[in-house]
Formats: sequence, C-alpha cells, structure tokens
Amino acid sequence: METRISSSSMDNANKIKTSVMLLLLYGICIFPAWDGNLSVLLGLFAVSSIFCMLTRGFMPNRFIVDGEKLVIDAYFRKTYINIEEILSAREVDRLDLGIMIRSFGVGWLFGDLGYFSSTAIGRVKVFARRSDNRILITTSRRGNFIIAPDDPEFIHYLNQAILWR
Repeated sequence: METRISSSSMDNANKIKTSVMLLLLYGICIFPAWDGNLSVLLGLFAVSSIFCMLTRGFMPNRFIVDGEKLVIDAYFRKTYINIEEILSAREVDRLDLGIMIRSFGVGWLFGDLGYFSSTAIGRVKVFARRSDNRILITTSRRGNFIIAPDDPEFIHYLNQAILWR
C-alpha cells in the first residue's frame, strides 16, 4: 500500500483560540512589571514560554499511514498505532462526541492534546490541531484516539489500510 501523509495545521477557530490564550498568558506576565518587580516578570515570562514550547512540541505536525502503522508525528514524540490493532476508524463531529472533559492535557493552545473523557465514547486520547476533519480511531488494546488531519480524504486511506491488513 502506498504511504499517505497528511499535515496537521490549525484551522481559523483554533488560531483565534490560541491567540486569545497567548494574550492572556503573556498579559498576566506584565502585571508584576507595574510594581517594578522585574524578576517576577522574567520568571513568569520564562515559565510561560517553556509551557508554550512544550505544548507546541507535543502537538502533531503530520499523520502518516502505510500498510503497517499509523504514525502521529510531533516534534518531541512519535506515536505509533499498528494497523492490526485498529478495530475501526470513522469521522466524528462535536455532536458525536458529546461533552468532552479534559482529564490531562491542553485545550485552546495550538489545538486539543491529551486525555479527555467523553459522555458518548468514554476515555479518548486527542491529537487535534483542527476543529474539523476529526477521526475517531478505536483500537483493541490502546483505547480510543482522535486525530484531525488537514486532508479530509485521509479517513479513506486509513480505512483502506485497515481492510488490507
């Protein structure tokens, strides 16, 4: 099977959310400067910058599917899901997921990343920089995953790889 690669970029909704979060995050850093406390300002700025770099480093850059595995590729980590483990892959939207509660992870800063609990599907690991094109992947041993590739046709290549296993 031919390898299929789809990039992962933010849509306009997540760009706006990220801008708001960065303004709030760095806006809080400015308050100690009004009192002349520059060491606190520099400390908060450094912590905020490290937090942003770590968050961006774990966000997916691209998704790769070949005949053997699905790769969720980020700067700091690659997550591999064997095609043989995947039971199903289907498109989902916000209504299909129900209410999503973040257990551990990040939302609104470069997208959604981490462990979430959904009223409709239970526990799920989310790797999504987009609000659209979300794909729910159910595995036999590793639980549920949600990815959001830029290419809306990526689901077809993933399902084709599942059928060919």
